Amino acid sequence: MTQLKNHHWLNGIDEYLTRINHVHAEQFKQIPKAIHQGNIWSIRNMMLDLIKEGTKTTSKANTNLLLSHYLPDYEPTEKQLLRFTHRYVDDGFLVDIYSWLERHQHLADLNLDDHFSRGQIKSKLWMMEELRNVVSGNELGIVVLYGGWYATIAHFFFKFFSPSKLYSIDLDSTTVDIADGFNIRHGERNEWQFKAFAQDVNSIRYDKEGKLTLPNDDRLDNLTIKPTVIVNTSCEHMNEDWFYNLPDGQFVALQTNDYFANEQHTNCVNSVNEALAKYKFSEVYFSGELDTQLYNRFMIIGKK
Repeated sequence: MTQLKNHHWLNGIDEYLTRINHVHAEQFKQIPKAIHQGNIWSIRNMMLDLIKEGTKTTSKANTNLLLSHYLPDYEPTEKQLLRFTHRYVDDGFLVDIYSWLERHQHLADLNLDDHFSRGQIKSKLWMMEELRNVVSGNELGIVVLYGGWYATIAHFFFKFFSPSKLYSIDLDSTTVDIADGFNIRHGERNEWQFKAFAQDVNSIRYDKEGKLTLPNDDRLDNLTIKPTVIVNTSCEHMNEDWFYNLPDGQFVALQTNDYFANEQHTNCVNSVNEALAKYKFSEVYFSGELDTQLYNRFMIIGKK
């Protein structure tokens, strides 16, 4: 039997489509039913779709994919799964993931499960939902991601809000091109509404007007900006210096977790109250926790 159960990112896509009430959410659910569970009726219906469209160069690959639950030596690739999914789901997020994978599949650490697991997607959507309860309207001004990694969360900000600019800052310089590649529709193709940079966020200093200067980048002139909101969903990866270097009154949305078992997590907390004690906000608009099954994620939104 196929090891397709290892493709956990399909669960994240299901979470995304279901939570936003996507018009094709139910069509998508038939795909994992067929390839994960071997549901004969889901397989039958999609096989009929293949028959209707006639023989194509992709017919054999699509047939193998639909029957993969019963093919002991067949393991579809992420690209095959994404390409097949796009037959049934029209969504820019999936197009971005497919294009991103094509460009960066040579990177060994580019694992879709790390970025699009159900827990990751639930955590991102949770932040969007709670921010919408706090922010009046859709305007967010200039959003700056601290520890932005590959900045896949930027898609959700552009979908649910209208940030004028969104910048991602990460310590790892290898993430810059990958983040720019994933967000190319909002970045290079849209006058750099999105841009990623490499810098240690703990080293960032603000001037008296609450502005920061972004690192040099070959594609943009030096930028000095005043962030509207600082977002850090990677607090478990760093100490608290970044927070206490922010100007007083800065609007902040952060997430951390209790996933101590991950060796890369050097600053986890046991509860949201522990997070509130560690990050001393002058005003708290929201604080809470989310059970992702693998770990609990804690979130605080407020003013530093």
